[in-house]
Amino acid sequence: MRRNAAIEVKLSFHQNAPVSSSVRIARSNTSLLRAATGGSISGAITDRSGAVVVGAALKLVNTAQQTTYNTVSDKQGFYTFPNLPVGHYDIDIAAIGFNAQRKTGLSVDADSALRINASLEIGTRSDVVVVTSEAGVQVDTTATHLGEVVSGDQMTAIPLNGRSYTDLLAIQPGVAPISTLLPSSVIMAGVTGGLDPSGDANPGNLSINGQRESSNGFLVNGIDVQEHMNGGTSVIPNLDSIEEFRVLTANFDPEYGNYNGGIVTVVSKSGTNRFRGKAFEFFRNTNLDARGYFDRTRAPFNQNQFGGAIGGPI
Repeated sequence: MRRNAAIEVKLSFHQNAPVSSSVRIARSNTSLLRAATGGSISGAITDRSGAVVVGAALKLVNTAQQTTYNTVSDKQGFYTFPNLPVGHYDIDIAAIGFNAQRKTGLSVDADSALRINASLEIGTRSDVVVVTSEAGVQVDTTATHLGEVVSGDQMTAIPLNGRSYTDLLAIQPGVAPISTLLPSSVIMAGVTGGLDPSGDANPGNLSINGQRESSNGFLVNGIDVQEHMNGGTSVIPNLDSIEEFRVLTANFDPEYGNYNGGIVTVVSKSGTNRFRGKAFEFFRNTNLDARGYFDRTRAPFNQNQFGGAIGGPI
């Protein structure tokens, strides 16, 4: 069975500091990913008079991986595709005595629940009605939680000092970057607040709706990665390896009952049926920096961040 994988390589160094590197291989097994995180598509199939259509055949296709899912409408005309991986989908609907219908451009985000209804016209099966969903106009009318999705394209288009997705968490309402820990704070015997597993990156210490940072949860592909000492995240993926992230600020599902602040869920990219990749380098040095208003000279500074990402079928 073909599986898709994404590999990321990231290296960075600062002046007077050793080179650090990391290599991460994320293999996307469809069944495992569906069990961890994603969304769903459901709806009702009717005819033009509003009567339900029983036994309509529905075929859902992931446009990137060409993975297919099949189901039929029940006695009430309802159908559902639960636990779908994040991605873009097309759906084909066919029923005896009705024109076939295709809906394209459906986007499934983390913790989303799309309601896609269809009204079929009487006709022959040789006729196909194509309905294209415009990007950015999908409305989630099923889920009750609050929280916005930030896509990978949006993250990489914004200049970030340090290239960490955690620097973008505070752009959502109700989220404020704050930490109650000080370097001298004693968390437990022999451990102080000066211990930072995130290194130079922003650990994601946040106050969501007034709660302490220890009340927030961090998930990467459905796995709990909260750093329990400082209340942030212990895993910060490379920006180019992230498909999207979402901050749930209120009314999230009972599966997140361990936290009463907010939930930050990150979904990594999965490989497609073609090999794709990219390389990058971001640097800052003294020549690009401005002199402080009260400084006579510019302090020496050099920072390089370079690496790449590649994904494809295995």
